[in-house]
Amino acid sequence: MNIAFPAFFLLALILPGFIFTSAYERKENTSLDKKPFEASSASSLFWALCIQVPFAFSIHTFYKSIDFDICIKLLTGVKLAQSDIDSLQPDVGHIGMYFLVLYFSSWLCGKLAQAIVFKFNPYKSSLLSFDTPWYYELKGKLSSESSAQIIKVSCLLDTKESSYLYYGILDDFYLDSDGQLDRIVLFDVYRRNIKDDDDGSGCERYYQIKGERLILKYNQIINLNLEYLYIYEEPDN
Repeated sequence: MNIAFPAFFLLALILPGFIFTSAYERKENTSLDKKPFEASSASSLFWALCIQVPFAFSIHTFYKSIDFDICIKLLTGVKLAQSDIDSLQPDVGHIGMYFLVLYFSSWLCGKLAQAIVFKFNPYKSSLLSFDTPWYYELKGKLSSESSAQIIKVSCLLDTKESSYLYYGILDDFYLDSDGQLDRIVLFDVYRRNIKDDDDGSGCERYYQIKGERLILKYNQIINLNLEYLYIYEEPDN
């Protein structure tokens, strides 16, 4: 048997682990805390085992029996007898459907596990928090004791003409393809020119910008300050 076939079959068996991990993990792909390949592979192999064993057992028990002897022969590169090949031919469609359902189920389980973690561990301080610092910071989800309902943003932008300080309420944010912050969206925004602080003109420091939403590019922002506001319910007297 071609030596590449056992490797291909092994890859098909462990691929569910990589699909699950890819669907489960939510990253911003910064260059700071990437997992080494060995750690990522070990995690994927673990999840492949956790998914493959119960899935194969369920199919074998409730749908169609699996010839594990042939599977072992395929993995070890042992040449299949003609009887083995003849027994496999009628089940080619079932085998293909097995892997298609398995891969889709792996992706679905990953997304479901991610949703459960966000539901029950929604904070940056949570034990199972994801590697998404921008998400937690800009959603105000730092810990159960400091979960902000409103986030005010003040940021300094440098332009060719001057430097402006913007102050408003955070409405939304977007990341680029590398996971870095691309732009932020503010509303109820005020702006002032920094040079007006020292010219003695006596004009108001801030003036309101008309419009529903103001979009600012992150690559033009020099610094970004977040002010978290919390809403508490007072008990009725």
